[in-house]
Amino acid sequence: MTKTAATTGQTLQLSADAQAQQRMDSPFHSASELKQLFKLIGKSFDAVQLSQGRLQGRFRVANLGSIVVIELKTNQRLLLNGERGHDCMSFSFEATGLADEHRLFNIPIAPYSLNGFRQGQIEAHFQLSAHTTTYLAVLSTTHFNAFLRHCDSEDLIDHLETNNAIQVSPSVHAQFRQTFEYLLKHQPTTSQQRSQATNHLYRSFLNTISNKVDHKYLAYNPSPRQRLVSEFVTWGFKNAQQDCNLDQISEFLFASRRTLIQGTKESFGMGPMEIMKRVRLEQVNWILRSPNARAEKNLRTITEIAQHYKFQSRGHFAKSYQQVFAESPSETWLKSANQ
Repeated sequence: MTKTAATTGQTLQLSADAQAQQRMDSPFHSASELKQLFKLIGKSFDAVQLSQGRLQGRFRVANLGSIVVIELKTNQRLLLNGERGHDCMSFSFEATGLADEHRLFNIPIAPYSLNGFRQGQIEAHFQLSAHTTTYLAVLSTTHFNAFLRHCDSEDLIDHLETNNAIQVSPSVHAQFRQTFEYLLKHQPTTSQQRSQATNHLYRSFLNTISNKVDHKYLAYNPSPRQRLVSEFVTWGFKNAQQDCNLDQISEFLFASRRTLIQGTKESFGMGPMEIMKRVRLEQVNWILRSPNARAEKNLRTITEIAQHYKFQSRGHFAKSYQQVFAESPSETWLKSANQ
């Protein structure tokens, strides 16, 4: 599999090596591995596993040139946070249409909805439910808007700038799922086939967002507490190795302890300090899985790794690690040595 990707101008595409492959299909067994897979399509997301247990996931990509179609399967609840980049929008949906814990910016997604297309939105913050399949179409805002103007539908751009989701009928939702499944199973191999597939998806998106009778736009309107949680997660990933208590974190975010605790419990089912610990455990998990990452940081033992990520009690660290990932730190280390 290629290790680089490019996202340029009006075209979203993988590297030349990836384009030459008929399929891009990879399992992942940690949230950090998923983070590395997203890098292959030029997306910089931090990721953390929210539920407990061994993670088994699958990441498939169909490269259509102007659109990258993604299938993301996971058996655990995941949180991803980062930047999707400039000149970028997406249409995403969960396969069944009824995912209970899928959230965008801490807002539960509506049943049978396409999500994430708000233009001008640089940040990305979303949760995936356990035992679900999510599909995403990542495309250029400039290119899609040019298509709308070509179809005399420029007025729809205003809706795409103020809303982040549209609720559709179950039958339309099923049609999108079938289309994405087909493209991932029968990936176009020629430029003409990719162009035809892109045009078909563009037309399907246009038909959906222009049908204001049967479909309902959902405004992007997170509450102050939901916005605070997004800010906290971004801060948490950037400052996970700082030894901060809850009062200090609240002060950094100009928020009260109570509001922050309520917000994180509503969104994740756990308090802010537990989220911080999960982020640090995720970082440890990645270091244990990656000999190269260990070498870069000059970390030679599990104890050194734990202490580097502010776990001072080895017994407490090992217990917490086992609870989240359903294996000991030494088991993860041995797997990386055997690969």
